[in-house]
Amino acid sequence: MVGNKIYKCGNYLRLSKEDIRHGKDESSSIESQRLINSSFAKYNGLNIVREYVDDGFSGGNFNRPGFERMIKDIENGVINCVITKDLSRLGREMYKTGQYIEEYFLEHDVRYIAINDSYDSNVGDSMLGIRLGVNDLYLREVSKKVKTSFRIKQEKGDYIGSFACYGYKKDPANHHHLIIDEEAAKVVRMIYKMVLDGLGITRICKKLTDSKIPIPIVYKKEYRGLLVTENEGYGVWKHSTVKNILTSQMYIGNMVQHTYEKPSHTSKKLKKIDCTNQIIVKNTHEAIISEEEYQEVQKILNSKSRVSSVKKYDKYLLSGLLICGNCGHNLGISERQRKKGVSRYTYCNLYQRKGKYSNCTPNRINYNYLEEDILLFLKELGGKFLKKYDSSKLVEDAIYYFNRGVEKLNNDLVNVSKKIDKKYKVLSSLYNDKLDNVISVDIYKKLSKEHEEELKLLQEEKQKIEEKLKLYSSDTYEKEFCKCRKVVEEFMSLKNPSKSVIKKLISRIVISDGEKKNVKVYLRFRNLTEIAKDMVQA
Repeated sequence: MVGNKIYKCGNYLRLSKEDIRHGKDESSSIESQRLINSSFAKYNGLNIVREYVDDGFSGGNFNRPGFERMIKDIENGVINCVITKDLSRLGREMYKTGQYIEEYFLEHDVRYIAINDSYDSNVGDSMLGIRLGVNDLYLREVSKKVKTSFRIKQEKGDYIGSFACYGYKKDPANHHHLIIDEEAAKVVRMIYKMVLDGLGITRICKKLTDSKIPIPIVYKKEYRGLLVTENEGYGVWKHSTVKNILTSQMYIGNMVQHTYEKPSHTSKKLKKIDCTNQIIVKNTHEAIISEEEYQEVQKILNSKSRVSSVKKYDKYLLSGLLICGNCGHNLGISERQRKKGVSRYTYCNLYQRKGKYSNCTPNRINYNYLEEDILLFLKELGGKFLKKYDSSKLVEDAIYYFNRGVEKLNNDLVNVSKKIDKKYKVLSSLYNDKLDNVISVDIYKKLSKEHEEELKLLQEEKQKIEEKLKLYSSDTYEKEFCKCRKVVEEFMSLKNPSKSVIKKLISRIVISDGEKKNVKVYLRFRNLTEIAKDMVQA
């Protein structure tokens, strides 16, 4: 307790994998942190109500179950104080750790204490930035050493993956060596044989799925595999999965590693490595497929490869804008040569990959008609826009519509400000009633908590309105309006509109597949959206 404030403390304990690698006993390390934190709390009259443990989690990111539970409890008002042994236990990455300490905790009125670093947010510390920088430097050095260690092992031909690639398993005598997993290897050989027998990858995927052969992540019992429910839990074989099996040198006995890497030590994303920069060591394990079969399959795949799908896809005006309204995935565009000419239809990418197991539909619509209708719609829209905002009335009309929006936001701001003032008066009245013993402390706490929660929502609403008003400056509106007019004029002047100008006007086109097709066009400019609404109502 400090003054009249009672602290409900969360005891946060973390042990990284690096600590374990360096031979520290994990249970005693966690136990050591627990002892230090609880002793400090007891000595200083602080009450620990919850404990959060992340055993074996890096301080480089905050995707940790214990930490996430702690944040949830802060949001729910369960704790208002966090105690760690030192700053590095909270996190080692400088910017995100600093953000939690100097922004998030302060915004949520949470006291933070790092015992060994003598840091208490109630007091502050001018050296905090330097301390966090030292922790971040340690993280960088550890990351560099780990990368170097892994690369040395990869160049030796040691397998360092968490799971062996499909068709193999780790040798019990040496986890860096792979041996054949006969059950999965049968499927790999079957896939290669089907290609040699003339089957395409799409048909192979269908056969494997219909035969209820578990997909690799299900077979290997990876965490992601436990979440698979499609095809009675066996999963749906994807084109990319089968193609990776057919093109990987792992199946001819060559160790292929360093196929992905993180751009930085704090990044969560993986960047694919070009095949010329991958680490390939030949003859490190027993082959499942012979060299001759492998090369024959590569010839077949290369002979069937079509013109770059990107180039083919880019020639359509609406490509990249089409979204399936049923599942939210992108819609592709297929082409087929018919006697009467080339027919073009949209298709749902998810349905294309997973078929009946996707819980979606093919979402087919004649692309030629769709493109024609969209262009006619844009022509009509552009004409109405230019007519409505002719040069003589341009500024007058623009200011009129702008002022309407600003006036509404100002009215909303006045109303929410009145509600906030009213809440403050209610809270003040409740406090006085508590002091005068008109209401009990328990009733005061209950009522004040309800009003404080409502006050918080009102303040958030006020902040959103103020942010909109900032964006709604006449200068911003004028720029957007002028940009809109310029794009419309450019589109209207073109006999054959380009894909780039279409993307300047439209953000996305959502097509829903049901008893009746529903096409919804989302425009990039407010003025155009208002005119489009009037067109629909008319």
